[in-house]
Amino acid sequence: MPSSRTLQEPSKGPLPRGPYAISADVVAADQRRRLLEALPRAVAEAGFEATTVDRIVKLAQVRRNAFYEQFADKRDCFAAAYEIAQERLLGVLTYRCYTRADLADRVGSALAAGLELMAGEAVLARLIVVEAPAAAPEIAVRHHEWLDRYGRMLDFAALGSTDAVPPKASIAPAVVGGIVSRVKQVVLAGETEKLTRLCPELVQFTLSFYGSGEGRSPAELAAVASSQPQSPGRDSVLEPA
Repeated sequence: MPSSRTLQEPSKGPLPRGPYAISADVVAADQRRRLLEALPRAVAEAGFEATTVDRIVKLAQVRRNAFYEQFADKRDCFAAAYEIAQERLLGVLTYRCYTRADLADRVGSALAAGLELMAGEAVLARLIVVEAPAAAPEIAVRHHEWLDRYGRMLDFAALGSTDAVPPKASIAPAVVGGIVSRVKQVVLAGETEKLTRLCPELVQFTLSFYGSGEGRSPAELAAVASSQPQSPGRDSVLEPA
């Protein structure tokens, strides 16, 4: 069963009830937050197609009309939640990648951080690698745009690194696609909590295209991934306002 943990941690829950005044803007922002947290949980339970607005609002503990004050439909809500999930993932990857000197350390550190995030939040992992590509045509397009963005990030990580051999043009999207495919395989098997075990394998796969994995054993690559500092706390992870 997917974890019930939400995309934005820590969750604050509904606003307290009482006779004091709360501005309409604060109420609307709180409702939006809860809907965006509920959407991935609902989709993880039933898949995008079978997910209903009624289920989303029930999990969010808001009125049905509050949903339509925030979103046009469930597709609109999904798209917003997906962007938040990707921004969180990008935040941890960027933080860990660009604080290291050479490509092997950059790749190992970034992958370790991303896999750690997804292993701890099954609904986030499922939203990104399973549901988004099949949710709707426009979301699938956005998904591929995100993969291209990660590909550019990988190419940029190789710049100025003495242990990297420039790959052939356009190879980065294929590398990113391979990583996502392997992660998806584990998520679909219901073993999301084991994603961190993929790190040495994915580091070796990535570096094989850039020449910097040559001569390194799986144990050495595992050491590269495991020797990095811990990820920043969730409160410091990049999240859109």
